[in-house]
Order: sequence, then structure tokens, then C-alpha cells
Amino acid sequence: MKILRFPDPRLRIKAKDLKFVDSETKIILEKMKELMYAEDGIGLAATQVGIPLKIFVFDLSEEKNDPKVAINPKIIQFSREKIIFNEGCLSIPNLRIPVERAKKISVEWFDENGNRFVQQLEDLSAVLFQHEIDHLLGKLIIDKLPTEERREIIKNLLSGKLPEKLSTSGIPPTYTIAVKPKEKKKSNSDSSVT
Repeated sequence: MKILRFPDPRLRIKAKDLKFVDSETKIILEKMKELMYAEDGIGLAATQVGIPLKIFVFDLSEEKNDPKVAINPKIIQFSREKIIFNEGCLSIPNLRIPVERAKKISVEWFDENGNRFVQQLEDLSAVLFQHEIDHLLGKLIIDKLPTEERREIIKNLLSGKLPEKLSTSGIPPTYTIAVKPKEKKKSNSDSSVT
């Protein structure tokens, strides 16, 4: 099992619901977890490894020892409040771009044992779910960029070079969340999640 890299067309395939979990599915999930850790990721969608099913694995623990599975995840509600998060993607290595997403979401999913979860997530957890669900819909972080920036990034990715300002070289593995101030009010509500 390996991670598909941009511009592999399989990254654009929309995933289908997983109908049941069998022993083969559990083996795939274990391999996905191992691969996520090997690549130093916090999430990995099945579509990123060429499996067009609505599954992703994730681990937001500090120790990277609490992997979880989300099967058939569905966002029920998005908050109006937004955050801008400097996101990376295992399918587009060495690239981090600011992406605006809902700060809070309500989401439903199942784990590999059939347990149903309905939770309100915020900040990094909300960003992770939105990012991975985008993968399951055939979307990538570069799709969130304005047209001209997206064209420039794609051109540079295809030629093997990234613009210096978007390269992750030398950037420590921290995740910064900047909460957008509401309408013209002064705000120092930046927070950092590690």
C-alpha cells in the first residue's frame, strides 16, 4: 500500500459508502494506520491509497498512539465562524497552504466495530474531518485556492518545484489556527494547537 501523489487521477474519484466491515477491511484499516504514522500524518483517507470507499483513519493524540477510524463520515452542520488553517496533505508533499474552513462542525460517522458517533468538533478536529471528507469527495487542498494561485501551484507541482513561500522546508510541525476577527472589530484571538 502506498500513498497516491498529485496529479494521480484516482485522487479525484468520489468514494462510495462502505456497506460492511469484514476481515479484509480490517487489514486495510491497519495498513492505512501504519502508513499514516510512517508518513508522519494525522489523517489518511482511503482514496489517498486508491481505495474508493468512505473511510479515513486519524490520530490527533500528542503521543501518536490513539488511531481512530471514521467510516461513512457525514458533516451534519457547519458553523458560520471560520478559521484559517495552514494545511498540508500527504498526497501533495512539501506544500502547506492557508485554507479557510468552518471552525466548528457537527459530524456523524461509524467506527470499524459499527459504533455510531455524532459529535461537535472544533479547531484541529474540525479541520481534519473537513480535509479528509474533501478527499472522499475527490477534492484536494489546492482546490480551495483562487484560480490564478491554483494554476501557479499546479504548474510548479508538475514541474517539480514549489514557490518558496508555500514550501514546508524548515517549517516545524506545528499547526496554527487563526480565528478570523468578526467584521472590523479588533481581535487578538489567534491560538495555536500542537
